[in-house]
Amino acid sequence: MNKIPVFCIALLIQVVVQAQPVHTSNNSPVTPIDNYSILPDHGFSFNTILTDSTLRFTINDSIRCRQATSYWLKLVIDNPSSQLRSCQLRIFPGMANRLYYFDANARQWLMETAGMMPGRDNGRINRRGMACILRADTINTVYVHVDLKHLGALAGAFKPDIRLETGDFANKQEQLIWITWGVSLAVVLLFLLNNVYIYFSFKDRAVLYYLIGQLGGLIYMTAHKQLFPAFFPDPVFTTGLQPNGKAAWYGLNDLLLHTGILVVIYSIVQFSRSYLNTRQSLPRLDVMLRWGMRAYLLLSFIFVVINTGLYYIEPYAWVMDNALPVFLFVAILYAGVAGYRRQLPAARPFLVANVVSVGCMLAIPLYHLVMDVTGMGNPFVRSILPDLVSITQTFGFSVALVARMRSVEQELTAKEREASRLESDLREITFRHQLIEQDKQKIITEIQLQKTRNEQLQEKMEAKQRELTASSLNLVQKNELLVKLQTQIKELKKLYPGKSKQELQGIESLLQTNLFLDADWDKFTLHFEQVHPHFFENLKAQHPTLTKYEVRLYAYLHLNLSTKEIGALLHIDPASVRRAKSRLYKKMGIRNSDKAGEGPGEL
Repeated sequence: MNKIPVFCIALLIQVVVQAQPVHTSNNSPVTPIDNYSILPDHGFSFNTILTDSTLRFTINDSIRCRQATSYWLKLVIDNPSSQLRSCQLRIFPGMANRLYYFDANARQWLMETAGMMPGRDNGRINRRGMACILRADTINTVYVHVDLKHLGALAGAFKPDIRLETGDFANKQEQLIWITWGVSLAVVLLFLLNNVYIYFSFKDRAVLYYLIGQLGGLIYMTAHKQLFPAFFPDPVFTTGLQPNGKAAWYGLNDLLLHTGILVVIYSIVQFSRSYLNTRQSLPRLDVMLRWGMRAYLLLSFIFVVINTGLYYIEPYAWVMDNALPVFLFVAILYAGVAGYRRQLPAARPFLVANVVSVGCMLAIPLYHLVMDVTGMGNPFVRSILPDLVSITQTFGFSVALVARMRSVEQELTAKEREASRLESDLREITFRHQLIEQDKQKIITEIQLQKTRNEQLQEKMEAKQRELTASSLNLVQKNELLVKLQTQIKELKKLYPGKSKQELQGIESLLQTNLFLDADWDKFTLHFEQVHPHFFENLKAQHPTLTKYEVRLYAYLHLNLSTKEIGALLHIDPASVRRAKSRLYKKMGIRNSDKAGEGPGEL
């Protein structure tokens, strides 16, 4: 472009714009510009804006997104100083803005860009500020193209927010943001690395929650300073109007801001519950903290989903976003005080470590609730609070972790002593178990020996039983033989009454004597007592009225001899045996259905 015609056009503009109110620049670091002219953009180029006299700018009109997706702003700024003045022009909304100003040294129009959208000076923090140089002692006219297509068809009309900042102030603000963020980041990362080592050494849940809180604090601090758009694009999800009539939107930086807040709230509540062991020591406060945290996380998640995908509701959610954290932070401090009054060991270091950090956390939502409503907010205080929270939280939690580690070390020492005692007890129990096993083996051996002896005794008893039975049968056979011989002698006497009568009577007498020989009974008794010890002694003790004959009968019955065999032994017929048996049972009180062996066995 030819520099001379352009300069002439600039001079003509100075004359034409005299009808528009002029903003006079002063030495204030920040001055709002209330007077401007606005023109809906219908594809005009900057040359058209400069040369087309038919275009009519409207003074102090509102922006209407449904009327046009972009606008041209014309600002008339007087620089009464005799020197050039370096400034930054900040225009909100700052989605994608282009500033055109005339540079006297270059004798041409220069362009500056700024904005939140991709491709708009991504390396700068103050992304809504555009640098310009005001010519000395001159009324300067600047043009700004405001691109609003990222706001969509925003309902309603709003006025742009225009502020003029001195170059020194803007640079210092930018440096302050970088320095405070860098210092806070370095401090947090330094302690974070140290605490990661502590966590993997002790695997304590309180340390884990603290680490999560530090990460959340880094996210919150970076998003609060609007630094994420300096590293990557910041897409807009929803747009809306604030109660003061200014346009607003919910972008990726806002999403990360709320994510960091959620992480910090979750970590500080869980850290406090774990550190103070509120589930056991302060159950009511534990319920309050747990359900308060859950309510905040749930509502915040719902608001984030609505803001990112449906509608812009930040003007309606900010009360809850600040009131619930105030409640939770107050509850945390109260839990520490309650634990201290109950003399909990962890309460004192918890209060020492968290009064300042939690107090700073509490100051942020209180600041938003009070200062933003009254309009008395201080930008510097608003900017520095997250850094104070991050640093005080880092140092405070580190103090708490030192006390926590001491407590853990004491618990570990106590557990080591307990483990040593248990190990000693275990060795003693093992030794006792070995002794018991030895005694058990000894008892098993004795049982086996006793079993062997019992088996031997059983075999011996069975042999004696067989011997007794055989002896009884021999007596039966002997008596039967003697009875038979006696019967035959009686028949001989009848056949030969005159022969040898005296000799036959002697033989008969001898046979009769052998039938009732006591020696046979004594021999039988000896064998019987070997098989059934104390049988006759017990029988006589319980039934002293039994006769010798009844004792013999009961002994034969005990051997389960038949009626015929018993009759042969007692020299009576079987019918007499049955009658004698009935009388004996009746005398002894035994039922006829009972076995003969049950009576003495019960003795």
